[in-house]
Amino acid sequence: MKRIPSLDGFRAISILLILFCHSRLSAGFPGAFADVARQAEVGVTIFFVISGFLITNLLLVEESKNGSISIGSFYLRRVFRILPVYFLYTVFILLWRNMEDVSVSPSNLLHVSTFTVNFDKNKDWFLGHFWSLSVEEQFYLFWPAMLIFFRKHLKIVIPVLLAYSCIARVIAYKFPGYEFISLSPFFTYSDAIFIGAFGGIMFFEKPDLFKHKIFSSTLAKLAALSLFLMFVYFTEHGMLAIISLPFGNIIISMSVLFLISSYILPSDKTVYKILNHKVVVHIGVLSYSIYIWQQFFFVGEIRGFWRTFPYNIFVIYLVSLASYYLWERPFLKMKKHFSVNKSQANT
Repeated sequence: MKRIPSLDGFRAISILLILFCHSRLSAGFPGAFADVARQAEVGVTIFFVISGFLITNLLLVEESKNGSISIGSFYLRRVFRILPVYFLYTVFILLWRNMEDVSVSPSNLLHVSTFTVNFDKNKDWFLGHFWSLSVEEQFYLFWPAMLIFFRKHLKIVIPVLLAYSCIARVIAYKFPGYEFISLSPFFTYSDAIFIGAFGGIMFFEKPDLFKHKIFSSTLAKLAALSLFLMFVYFTEHGMLAIISLPFGNIIISMSVLFLISSYILPSDKTVYKILNHKVVVHIGVLSYSIYIWQQFFFVGEIRGFWRTFPYNIFVIYLVSLASYYLWERPFLKMKKHFSVNKSQANT
């Protein structure tokens, strides 16, 4: 199985949006763009949709080829992909505390080491972005088992999970004291992953569906993009809350899935060519490394060109490039031994 087209391109879009969002905190960033940049945090939601889609599809391909899903191999693949740079960056931050006043408490470190940062009410800036990785890791805890034991019922299970995500968002907003009991720190964001997972199931079971003319319709793509932009704005500004609070993230995620589905099959369309251009794919491949390291280069007591926009973006790229090729790649080579799809070893 070859790499699924355009996914790295959408990863590149995701990480560029996140960089744009966090750049507003940098010295030298144009203040006129600060509000727009804040809304670019939606890049994390795009990541979640991609992750749910790809992980689910790869597990189903493994089941098709081997007759079963090896949960042990799945977790080993996640270990080799996620942990090396995750702990490298954490160690770096702990050492950096000797140079700069970095507020990292024992509680923060406990949440980091257990992938529960999304449940940490007092997360610090330098390690706080691990909340999104915590959401993904919590998804990984139960999703392979769901595919094994509830395979025939997932088209019922997923809508139920999506419905509860809407409820969890309302609970987190209306009754914040109950957010831990309701698991809102996970379910508030997990619907994006579940929607991506549904797309991964459909891509595996009914690949011809993605050839339907609606996915090549310019009008349909513009409608999806318009819904995406509209509800990003609504949710960020608390507008039309009766819809945007419970359902906004689902509408955004479904729009993202539709756009991914529109460019997942080979095409001569300009957008497809851009998404699969070698430079864009390169950024997509580095996206995880960039996400891990970028947090350090936006704010802090020590100021320098490496925390000044736009120079910090270039520094982030160089650090992530070195991290990927000098540190992460050897672990990814080990990961290949447990991968059903060798070409997806860096996912």
